[in-house]
Amino acid sequence: MRLIRFKDRSMNQKLFLTYVFLIIIPLILIGSISYYYSISFLEGRIVHSFKELNRQMTTSTDAFLKNMLRVSETPFYDQELLNILSKDYGTFEYPIYEKSSDYKYINDEFFRKIFLFNNDIDSLVIYADNNEVAYRKGYQVIYNYDYQPFDEPWFRQIEAKRGQPVVVGLHPEKQVSMGSSVMSVGQVIVDPATNQKLGTFIVNFRDGTLRKLYQGLNPGPEAEQMIVDENNKILFSTVSRAIGLNLEDQVRQDDPEYYIVHNTSAISGWKFYSIIHKQAMFHEVYQIRNFIAVIVGITIITAFCVALLVSRGITNPIKQLSRMMRRVEIGDFNVNIDMNRQDEIGRLGYAFNAMTKEIQQLIARIKEEEHQKRSAELNALQAQINPHFLYNTLSVVRWMSQAQMADNITETLDSLIGLLAFSARNTKEFVSIEEEMAFIQNYVTLLELRYYNTFEATYHVEAEVRHYQTLKFIVQPFVENAIFHGFADEKHTYRLSIDVRRHEKGVRFMIKDNGIGMSHEQIERLMDKGKGQQGMNSIGVRNVSERIQLHFGPQYGVQIHTLSGEGTTIFIDIPVLINTEEPSAKEGIR
Repeated sequence: MRLIRFKDRSMNQKLFLTYVFLIIIPLILIGSISYYYSISFLEGRIVHSFKELNRQMTTSTDAFLKNMLRVSETPFYDQELLNILSKDYGTFEYPIYEKSSDYKYINDEFFRKIFLFNNDIDSLVIYADNNEVAYRKGYQVIYNYDYQPFDEPWFRQIEAKRGQPVVVGLHPEKQVSMGSSVMSVGQVIVDPATNQKLGTFIVNFRDGTLRKLYQGLNPGPEAEQMIVDENNKILFSTVSRAIGLNLEDQVRQDDPEYYIVHNTSAISGWKFYSIIHKQAMFHEVYQIRNFIAVIVGITIITAFCVALLVSRGITNPIKQLSRMMRRVEIGDFNVNIDMNRQDEIGRLGYAFNAMTKEIQQLIARIKEEEHQKRSAELNALQAQINPHFLYNTLSVVRWMSQAQMADNITETLDSLIGLLAFSARNTKEFVSIEEEMAFIQNYVTLLELRYYNTFEATYHVEAEVRHYQTLKFIVQPFVENAIFHGFADEKHTYRLSIDVRRHEKGVRFMIKDNGIGMSHEQIERLMDKGKGQQGMNSIGVRNVSERIQLHFGPQYGVQIHTLSGEGTTIFIDIPVLINTEEPSAKEGIR
């Protein structure tokens, strides 16, 4: 299927797709960003809270273990106990009595005081190097006299750290507790004076002791708190069934379904774990996600409908306008758009209606003007009969006057015949400057006869410009105004000079008279289309100026220099035109 470029799609599709892009895409982005931000924010808060919980558990456990470590150091501060452990019972006359007396002291005095101030202890055991019997006391009343722990890993661990307290993780206690699992703090007892090993002191406490420390701890259904010893055995868990099991059997630390947060006790080396189930942790977030998805979905559907309605509301009038324009394109101007709206499209429709109405009027006007033009051409054709008839008739009269030797009549008839011949012969708009000046001379000769030679006319045409082209009848209106209106006093002798020569712009006609001149206001009225100077040929003057600028541009035209009572000088500037059929088309201009 061929894909359509966006710019080639219909206006309705462009608007619809634009609305979809500007509304739906941001909605999806906002929904997605909100969802992922919520997950990230909640994850950070939850992880932070469990880190804080781990820190509190570590602090509480370390405080408890510090107390147990202090208990394990009690033998070093009881000199009587140290003396008992240092005895060599082989030197006594009655060793059994001595051992019984020492056993009584250790159980009834030394152990009793420790139990009195430490309720969390499950049992106490001293393995004396000078006695094959262990001193032991606990809440159990049954003792295993045959059990020897010396080969147990936890015991060897204590023995290896001679003189330093050792925290031992969960292990079975078979001496006093009859196999119950306990945790211990143990220390080798050394004589401070001789640095001789006297025995080993074990302080046992159950996992229930840790549970009492974390009473009220509720990490919620989405998480589980664990304490793991150095062997990865679970010492404490909010899930009781996990105690004593290996951590790796319960959860993999790289499991992607869990967040695992942990820290390590500097005292015991135990690790405190918060194991958070993602599915349970983000249950509320998933509800928010579903809610956002529903809202975004409803909004998208609503946006689709609104975008469709808005795009159609905008494009339907444009489609109507387009259909009307296609009708105008094929020549049907009798169209009208009914738009009852005041927006830009409504104004466009009103402008279209005005345009089609104006075109209809222009077409009717052009038809009428064409009709009038045809009538005028017919009249002009008929009018041509008069100059030709007059020209031929006057030629006969001239021949008769010449035969009768009437020279003045012959000269006048020559001028009139030349003028009529110029009008009848030259139907084109352009003539040579020589022909234009010959016409002006004949015209002025007839006016001299009419005004009884009350003015003198002189002419000067440079030889170079004689054969250049010029617009027809551009000098006559100014000559007419100079003679008819500038020469008002019949007693005064007036002079009229016409000079044609090359100028920097091209060719310049200068018509100069010494008549009565004109005021500034008279010149403005003469050149103004709306106002005419009464008695003057203002139509002809304006016609010359407009024709020159229409053909050659605004840099050419007519300039009038005059002062009232001091005469008038007219400058007519045109470009140099070589003899050509269409000078106005810029050919032949140089």
